[in-house]
Amino acid sequence: MPAIKALATIALALAATPMATTVTHAQGVGVAPGGSTANTTGIGSGLGDPRGTGPHYPNGTTQPVLPPPPPPGGYNPSLPPVPSFSTSSRPPSYPQPTAPFGPPVSGPSTSGASLPALALPAAPVSDLSFLKGCWRTDVFQYSNQPGVSTYCFDAQGRGRFLYKRLNQPDYACQATAQADYVGPQLRFHTSNMTCSDGRSAYPANLDCAGGGSGEAAQCTSTAETQAGAETWSVHLRRIR
Repeated sequence: MPAIKALATIALALAATPMATTVTHAQGVGVAPGGSTANTTGIGSGLGDPRGTGPHYPNGTTQPVLPPPPPPGGYNPSLPPVPSFSTSSRPPSYPQPTAPFGPPVSGPSTSGASLPALALPAAPVSDLSFLKGCWRTDVFQYSNQPGVSTYCFDAQGRGRFLYKRLNQPDYACQATAQADYVGPQLRFHTSNMTCSDGRSAYPANLDCAGGGSGEAAQCTSTAETQAGAETWSVHLRRIR
């Protein structure tokens, strides 16, 4: 009987040894007793990775800086930048014609009494080469504004016209000009008039007569204004 009890004790010890080994291993790897290290019943040891659960970068490097996201609607780097506009800039001023109208207009003495005045032939002629050059009027009043007109012609009596106000240097009217005889008078006719204020109201004709004996021709023009008809008489003097 003692031998049988001894054998039973040894058998029980041998049977308990694998179970103890399994429990010890499970506790060492953080798996509940009876569970497997390969299934989902493990509870872990309670100690997570000190680097967190995000992506890890070797050798102590930090996360790379990502470019900012594109704006809504995306962008196209091949398109040129949108130019900026300023509403404070002023429009360019009216271009002031200069050539071929001689020296600029500066004041009432511009006409220059010492300059040669236009004298007409004794009778109308077809050759208008005596007009070649530039001629400026005396100062006259038009629409209550003092001003002067300048005509420049070629040998055929074709040319250009310029009107300037003396007290408004930025104001001017210009047009094409043509000289022709109308009966005994020499008429300077303008067309396609444009003025710096956008209007085209200016007398179209300047009629010159007299001076057959070498005296200065007298030239007259008439304009209709809000105040009624305005008429002025001037001499033309050569400035070129």
